[in-house]
Amino acid sequence: MNFIARKIIHSSLDKEGNKFIALHFPGGVLAPADLRRIADACDEFGESKIKLGSEIIIGGVSDKKRNEECRKKLNTPTFKVAAFCVRPVKVCAGGYICGNNLQDSFSLGTGLDKRFHGIETPFKLVISVSGCPRCCAESKVKDIGIVASSKGYDLFVGGAAGARPRIAVNFARGISEEEAGILVERIIKRYQKGAKFAERLGLFIERIGLDKFKEEIGIK
Repeated sequence: MNFIARKIIHSSLDKEGNKFIALHFPGGVLAPADLRRIADACDEFGESKIKLGSEIIIGGVSDKKRNEECRKKLNTPTFKVAAFCVRPVKVCAGGYICGNNLQDSFSLGTGLDKRFHGIETPFKLVISVSGCPRCCAESKVKDIGIVASSKGYDLFVGGAAGARPRIAVNFARGISEEEAGILVERIIKRYQKGAKFAERLGLFIERIGLDKFKEEIGIK
């Protein structure tokens, strides 16, 4: 089996006091047989859910017909990996396996994913939600990053990783889950309306000015 199971000693308890096991996949790749063994172990020893990243990519599907047959057999939503759209929302484990979360980041993140994932945008748009200032979901280097605090959520915009990394700027503080959804929707709509083709959100904001962007979104 090409992964290493390891107990996390320092942060191995969730809020209910349950231990968890973190699995390491070298290079992020595993075989179908590994998935079957993981599922069997989870059924026998753990919960009925497994926390992954927001996507699994299946390689080696040889032609269009087999691709469609594979999609039907999976019976789960798929997406275009390199599309100009809102990408799958990155969400930290939150209260699912971590005791550090300050708000229900998992609820907010999955809600945003259901609401906005796949919407076409001038370039890729990456949203991330972290359950505490440790920022395990790397929210401060995403186009739209949301970080939980003791007073609600702080929202950041304009971040990016990759070839031209940039740190997102703080856009709003102490907002509610509902307010976060409203602001994300406004940001996406303004980005769709005003950005140039293949212009990242951060570059768009830089071009028109942060103060003007805040005013248009309704941030005082």
